[in-house]
Amino acid sequence: MKHFKLLVALSGFFSALIRFGIFIILGIILIVIGLAARVQMCVAIGGAFIVFALLASLIDVIRMMHAYNTSEHPALAEIRKAMNAADSEAEMDKLMAQYGSDPGLVEARSARFYLQELLHEGCSFEDVIKAYESLVQSEETPSLEYSCVTDEEGVMLFLTKSFDDRNGEFFQLRTCLSYDKPDRDITELKLSGEDKEKFFEAVRSSKGYKYSCENEGRELKIFVEPTG
Repeated sequence: MKHFKLLVALSGFFSALIRFGIFIILGIILIVIGLAARVQMCVAIGGAFIVFALLASLIDVIRMMHAYNTSEHPALAEIRKAMNAADSEAEMDKLMAQYGSDPGLVEARSARFYLQELLHEGCSFEDVIKAYESLVQSEETPSLEYSCVTDEEGVMLFLTKSFDDRNGEFFQLRTCLSYDKPDRDITELKLSGEDKEKFFEAVRSSKGYKYSCENEGRELKIFVEPTG
């Protein structure tokens, strides 16, 4: 077990002990009373309470570590990668520093995790649009962008959501779905402005969207990048 993982396990164990602390307190009280009054039944029950608290805490930690090792949630996968590194403590410090460096980055990464839960290889660009509609449903005027770019390798359709950082720049959450190259190059750019519904309508009316409906997506990428 890596050093940082051991610290997490120990921290989880002691946190569980606090939750089951009432049983430890009752157990100690019963043991003290039993020893003072020479009542073995009180000592036995008190000991049983303490053993229960220890076992329950241990089971909690085992369940927590099992969830950590088996969960496919992208946030846990990122933490797991850092915790399994050769210098896990340094990698976790680095990861925590990145998350704590800017609220915009935290928001962007949280949104990325959300999209990674919804979108997988083999999804359509319509699925990408629906995922972004779900992502921004509670926002009145989100900063969104659609773009379509054609290069030698194929055509790439992007949906992007921007998050403010502390320096007047942005962190961009970008989802790219690539396709084989069309007969004619497609180059498009659309911004959301103040009406997100019209933006999504415009995306669905775009040449890139129509091309995506007639062809199968080749590769999906979801990532965050700074603009500055």
